[in-house]
Amino acid sequence: MMKWLRFLGLAPLLMLALGGIAFAQYSSSNYKANEVFFGNGGDNNQSSASYNASVSSGALGVGRYNSTNYQAYSGFLTPNEPFLELGIDSSAVDMGTVDPSTTRTGQADFHVRAYINTGYTVQTMSQPPTYTSGTATHTLAAMSSLASSASGTEQFGINLVHNTSPATFGNDPSPQPNGTFATGTAATGYSTANQFKYHVGDVVAKTPSGSSGWGLTNYTISYIANASIITPAGDYQMVQDLVVVATY
Repeated sequence: MMKWLRFLGLAPLLMLALGGIAFAQYSSSNYKANEVFFGNGGDNNQSSASYNASVSSGALGVGRYNSTNYQAYSGFLTPNEPFLELGIDSSAVDMGTVDPSTTRTGQADFHVRAYINTGYTVQTMSQPPTYTSGTATHTLAAMSSLASSASGTEQFGINLVHNTSPATFGNDPSPQPNGTFATGTAATGYSTANQFKYHVGDVVAKTPSGSSGWGLTNYTISYIANASIITPAGDYQMVQDLVVVATY
C-alpha cells in the first residue's frame, strides 16, 4: 500500500483582458457624460446611509447586439470598461491513500467572471502530481487521450463535468444565474462524463464561439488518480496553475 496524493492547491497564474475597446462616455471642453441614456429618466447614484442603487425608467433598448464586425450592450447599467476575473474557490484537495486496487477522486472549484469580452479560455499549465525524494523523482502518467478510469493502471486525469464513475463526484459548469447571463462551458476533451484526460497547456474551459464572455460561471475540476504495482510510493503533490485569457 502506498501513501500519496496530498496534493492540489489551485492558483490563478495569470489574468488577462487584452484587446477590444468599449466606450460609454461622451465629452467636450464643456461637458462629460459618463453614461448616455435614452428614455424617460434615470440616475446611476441613488443612495443613502442604508443603500446604494441605480435606477432607470422607460429604457428604449436593452441587451446585447452583435454581428461579425461589432458587439454592443445597451441599457442604463452598462460598465464602460471590460474586465476578466478568475477566482479560486477551493484552496486544496487531499486525495488520500491509494493502492493499485483503488481509484482516488477529488474535486476543486473556481469561477470566471467577465464583462464585454467576446469570450475567454481557461488553460491548465501545471505538470501532473510528482513525487521527489533526494535525487529520485516520479510524475504520475497523464492520460494523453480521453479514457475512463482503470484501477491498477497508473493514470492522472481531469474533466469539468458531473461524473458517476468511478464515483459520483464533480459538477457541470454552472452559469449564474442561468445561461442567459453567462455562457461558460467545459472545453472539448474535458466535457464528457466519466471520461478523463490531462495535457499541460490544454484549454479546459471556454465560452462557445460566437457567444459573449460576460457574466459569471462556476466550474468544478474533477480529478482521478490510479497507481500500478510499480508506481513508486511517496507523497505526490501538484500546484495547479490556471490561466484565463480574453479572446476577441
